[in-house]
Amino acid sequence: MDPRGGNHEQQARSFTPRAVLDGAELTEAQEQLARAVLDVVLLAGLPPYNIEVSADGEETGVGLAPVQGRRHALRVLWRQDATAALHLPAELVHAQQAAMHQALRTILSVHRYWVEDGPVGEAPVVLGLTRPGSA
Repeated sequence: MDPRGGNHEQQARSFTPRAVLDGAELTEAQEQLARAVLDVVLLAGLPPYNIEVSADGEETGVGLAPVQGRRHALRVLWRQDATAALHLPAELVHAQQAAMHQALRTILSVHRYWVEDGPVGEAPVVLGLTRPGSA
């Protein structure tokens, strides 16, 4: 995040292209959804993933990935610090990952995003800005 603070909407717009994992391409609808999701992530105080600093080994943050075959869906993933994970037992790393995914699911749901039902601890898939019937 920008340590100088600033408008979270502008920061979300700035981070959107850098938070997309593995160089994936987003559709226009996914990009709009990505900006909105990162706005909420920033409001919650979580760092967005930043591909530009990940090259320096700082990989921690909320990343985004398109869902194959679904032009309007976006997977929201927590990227743990890979170096720190090397020093922890695998079960603890998996438990932390699942807990962060559940936290993301809860944060997005509280903000009324349409989040696909899925197993506890799995990275949430956001289907839209609002769940049908909740506007």
